[in-house]
Amino acid sequence: MKLARLFFQLFFLLVLILIGGQIKAQYQFRVTKATDKALPVTAKGIYYALPKTTFKVKLVLEEINHIRGPFAQYTTKYLGTNDFIKADGHYLRLLAVDVEPIQMADPKQVYFIQFPEDKSSKETRKYAFQLNDEGVLIGIGLQTNQQSQKRRSAASSSQTFVYSDNTQGFKMAAGYSRAQKVDTIVRKFTIDTLTIKRFLYKTSWINLSEEARADDAAQQIKKIRDSRFNLLTGYQEVNYGEGIRYMDAELQKMERQYLALFLGRETKQMVVRSFEFDPGKGKLTKHLMQYKDANGELQSIQLKITPDNTLSLPASPQAKPDFVFYRIPVKATVQILLGSQPFYSNVFNLPQLGVVSITSMENARLRFDSHTGTLISFDRK
Repeated sequence: MKLARLFFQLFFLLVLILIGGQIKAQYQFRVTKATDKALPVTAKGIYYALPKTTFKVKLVLEEINHIRGPFAQYTTKYLGTNDFIKADGHYLRLLAVDVEPIQMADPKQVYFIQFPEDKSSKETRKYAFQLNDEGVLIGIGLQTNQQSQKRRSAASSSQTFVYSDNTQGFKMAAGYSRAQKVDTIVRKFTIDTLTIKRFLYKTSWINLSEEARADDAAQQIKKIRDSRFNLLTGYQEVNYGEGIRYMDAELQKMERQYLALFLGRETKQMVVRSFEFDPGKGKLTKHLMQYKDANGELQSIQLKITPDNTLSLPASPQAKPDFVFYRIPVKATVQILLGSQPFYSNVFNLPQLGVVSITSMENARLRFDSHTGTLISFDRK
């Protein structure tokens, strides 16, 4: 009899434990990774995402154009120099690099928090979940005023011109290309012993050869330099005051224009070229562009990411009731390589190269970093 009573008491205790466990399970949050498998229609809850970091890379380049002058072949003859542009050319030069990290939700790491199903009990749990405007989880059980973490927005991807000096052509090359030729005709008349000479002048127009035009341009350069010398040494003996500065500047401007006919012109402009890169495991390099430098050699610009630390934590933790998924990021060195040499280097947090872990949210206040997804505050109630 006593044995039967003891058996009945143990059975009753076991039933209470099972019922209690079932009731407790009804009041637990369940977090599962969102997949193509559809959730039950009756499931109530919210979706949240873990963050990742992408990069916007801006390359500031100087674009240089060499334009051969129309009188280049006569430069050595009339100016006595071999330092001039002998052929048209175009090349680039890398000046600066800017790498901007941009935080956003990772579509490969989206989770569903399923709320407790039983709403009839007085013990219904109340929880506050904070998400940013990207849907990234930034807090659980926090006050509303504690959730302000803003992500960095993407910058404009439009092409920006910093400065430009790309005026084409040669202003002095449109000079007059014809010259007036005067022929003198002498006619002699002899009357007895008297000889009479009559002079007739025949005027015509001829086209100047290219060498003649180059000679004229060289003569103009000489005249301009003589004029500057006379102006600066007071040849006119007139005090022009501030007017001397203006006249000297204008004479130098004319001289440069004539010299460009022989030496050629070099134009420069700066442009900013933008690229976007979404790194991931197995995707840590990106070829950005290539160009020819001043020596005619092909230069390549490449982005390279090298993780600085590795984690040995399990990469795929098992889901548990009242546990939430978060990220543990790693630091990585981001380099912009010009050829094989680093031109730019900096260290950034890359959440997607780290691991996903879990932590209990039962009776806890949790705060997560909206940029990296890591747990930065844990407070047990």
